[in-house]
Amino acid sequence: MTVALQAVPRIGWRQHLLRLLPWHRRLALLACFGVLSWALSGMLHPLMSALQPRAATFMPPTTALALDGLQAPGALLQQAGIEQIQALRLLILDGQPWYQARLPGQNQPRYWHARTGAPADLASTHAEALARHYLPGSLGTQEPLRYTGSLEQFTAEYAYINRLLPAARVDTQRSNGLRVYVDLYQDRLGTLVDTPKAIFSQLFLWLHSFRWLDLAGPLRPALMLLLLAATLAAGTLGAGMFFARRKARTRLRQLHGYWGIGIVLSTLLFVFSGGWHLLHKLDKAPAPADVQTQFNSSELLAAPDVRWLLEGENLHRLSLLQLDGQAVWRLQGMRNGKPSLRYLGADGSALDDLAPLRYAQQRFAAYAEGLGLGTPESITLQRNYDHDYGFVFKRLPVLKASFADGQHTALFIDPLDGALAAIVDDADRAEGFSFAYLHKWDFLSALGKPFKETFVSLLALAHVLLVLGGLWLWRRRRQKLAGSQH
Repeated sequence: MTVALQAVPRIGWRQHLLRLLPWHRRLALLACFGVLSWALSGMLHPLMSALQPRAATFMPPTTALALDGLQAPGALLQQAGIEQIQALRLLILDGQPWYQARLPGQNQPRYWHARTGAPADLASTHAEALARHYLPGSLGTQEPLRYTGSLEQFTAEYAYINRLLPAARVDTQRSNGLRVYVDLYQDRLGTLVDTPKAIFSQLFLWLHSFRWLDLAGPLRPALMLLLLAATLAAGTLGAGMFFARRKARTRLRQLHGYWGIGIVLSTLLFVFSGGWHLLHKLDKAPAPADVQTQFNSSELLAAPDVRWLLEGENLHRLSLLQLDGQAVWRLQGMRNGKPSLRYLGADGSALDDLAPLRYAQQRFAAYAEGLGLGTPESITLQRNYDHDYGFVFKRLPVLKASFADGQHTALFIDPLDGALAAIVDDADRAEGFSFAYLHKWDFLSALGKPFKETFVSLLALAHVLLVLGGLWLWRRRRQKLAGSQH
């Protein structure tokens, strides 16, 4: 007897994909929270950039230093019972010379008049003078300013991107609530913040970085990665079903499908680069602590003197640093119209011309040892931002050391205070390239900043409309299902 077997119809790829439609809906519902948050905050970013208060200048003030009649700083410190300091420099405030010292364990600077030796609490005076220097459209000495203290850690308003700590805050009485954050130890600008910027920055951090979950520890990155994965899966399934389904049943579904396929590539690029950025930050090892210098006041018993200057030299910065285990003075200024940089011993004796290079080598060696790096192949002075050392690192100029390890690591230090400004290796370069070109679309910068920001904002708006359209279709489907059950 012959039994005729009935042929089992084969299921094609279209049917396989269409069977995943319920999963597309579920994943899209999960993803919509993240997409709306990221897209709306992405639309905020150009607005934040446009509303960012502009400083009158980004360069610290340069005032000629007079070295006549100064007392020895070590003697003043010993009179105050201070045996050790971490930093010392000479500066001019209100036309008078002052020694500014940083003491171990203290973030607030101390001041002594360099001629009379009188101590003074000048933090507020110094901060307000710097604020006037940086304020846009300053009304001069008539504008009321108020020093409100110094920050020792970053906040939602003065975020990590500003890099400089401690930072003194000075408030204006302008209608926009403008305030200035400055670095009292190097006279640098931290940032300018007004009320609109503070509000938009807070919104951006809440929507884009989920900072409202900071206290939840690892839950914040875990939730962000979950939403990114859901967005990636929903976008991929949606694109597949667009090609699997020959024709959507309604005009709204057709529009949703065409809208989604039109922006799905940008969605996948945003998700991929954003996820890589998040994972890279989580995997990044913490940077070694800054090298801390210590100077004994007994080493500083020679007073700076006009005889320290060369003919035609005008000094605008005199600061103490550590070289070859000893306290030395660094003199910066102009000589015959050209920048001048010299190193002197604590007693004013001239050091050799290689002293600046040795200072850089010793600073880099201290950081390289903690990172397991060897001797750098080269040390250069970098005055501009580039792909390795971008605007996000804030400080310029910097010293760059390139190493021959497997990751081609580069270290950057701030020559003013010796702080480690950045560590960049091949993994950072790859992720940085992805984030710049796939997330921020920097390749459009050649067409001008307004075009780039408008285009990216329109892309973000397209994602918002896609999500809202999908939620509308989901709601209509739920209503129809509820109606059919009655």
